[in-house]
Amino acid sequence: MKLLKKFFLTSSLIACGLLNNGFSKDYIPGEQFEYKSKDLPKGVYQYSVWVPKNYDPKKEYPVVFYLHGGGGRKFPSYGKRNIISNRLVDNQNWTSAGYSGNAHGLHQYIHVAPVKEIYEWEAKKFNALLKHVSSKVNINENRVYVTGFSMGGQGTWIVGCGSKLGYKIAAMMPLGAWGCEWVNHGTTPETCMTTKTPVWVLHCPYDEISIISDQIDLFKNHLDCGGYGRFTMIPGEGHIQRPRGNDDEGLSMRVAWMLSQTYGTPHNYMIQTKGGVILEAIEGERPFIGDSSTYGFFEPKTKINISAAEMKDGKRFLKWASLKGKFEDPNSRRTTYITDNDDSELFAIYENENVKLSVVGGKAKPKNPKPGDTVTITLNKKQKGKPFLFWQSDPPIELTQPYDRTVQFCMPPNDLKIIAKPKKY
Repeated sequence: MKLLKKFFLTSSLIACGLLNNGFSKDYIPGEQFEYKSKDLPKGVYQYSVWVPKNYDPKKEYPVVFYLHGGGGRKFPSYGKRNIISNRLVDNQNWTSAGYSGNAHGLHQYIHVAPVKEIYEWEAKKFNALLKHVSSKVNINENRVYVTGFSMGGQGTWIVGCGSKLGYKIAAMMPLGAWGCEWVNHGTTPETCMTTKTPVWVLHCPYDEISIISDQIDLFKNHLDCGGYGRFTMIPGEGHIQRPRGNDDEGLSMRVAWMLSQTYGTPHNYMIQTKGGVILEAIEGERPFIGDSSTYGFFEPKTKINISAAEMKDGKRFLKWASLKGKFEDPNSRRTTYITDNDDSELFAIYENENVKLSVVGGKAKPKNPKPGDTVTITLNKKQKGKPFLFWQSDPPIELTQPYDRTVQFCMPPNDLKIIAKPKKY
């Protein structure tokens, strides 16, 4: 009888994915499972792995790696709490980073948090780690994502630049990356290994630990070699990996951006509506519409239906405007937008909206733009004080490369102030 009970218990555990390959544990659905040195071959980082509570070993899952910052981590338990894992604890899809009720089946993923001693992250060891993870859980090799803070941000670049080892990074997000000047990267389209990997950089411009100019140089090299990326200045000062305050919605959007990318396919570019919503994608592969319906990620030439209110504050809808892409009928509040090979903000413009543009440290053309106009800001030739670092906008607008001396954007239907900010470090 005892043997019979043991047989049924073991069979149940196997069916749940708790035991396999000689009844050894590989993961626990809905919990973080640790792999320590004694469990691993030589040269593989210790790590913790989290799989969804309803994980199905017959399905392939995307996997998100988070690389921790400086300071040694001797055990997996020291590294398994991070900005990604903190959103997965309750196993509820609608509170996990990257979830969207408008993108069915694209939000579930496996999360891996490796740990290491003080030394920098290594692409070779990451490759060994990825192979070990693949032997324990079923992952989609074309949907591997990497992010990390500080030294982990540097490690994100190192991993991305090491893809010649054979792995495929579908998207990466270096956060306040430290030591970027030491990352070994190619400087031509033939030698730069990140051009097939979308990159979203987040960095506080006044970070005294991770100097932003080093990461700007690395990011510009990525773009110059033909890569696609986004660069976001984190407001404020200090060595931080995300905006202060409640950034849950922003974090979810950024993780969703990663999850929308698949290696070997056209990149998915971010489209945001200001004053309207995205209704649906009617043509195009792998569309991802955010939970709020105010943003999404789409391949070039995807057709999406958008809509804005007929009236706003007693003013009638006038037109849609954007810097990139094309509206089938910009004068209709319900229309179809065709995406370009770039990120874009779509503004709903209403009648008699008077706006003011103020520029500090530069000149605007046109000087007095109307909502929807394309505006070019150029830095003044003579700058007093410390050298120029980036353009700051209030309220925030999308500036693809905010560190450039000349930037271009679509004038929003509100007052806007653009300030040339100087270097501090």
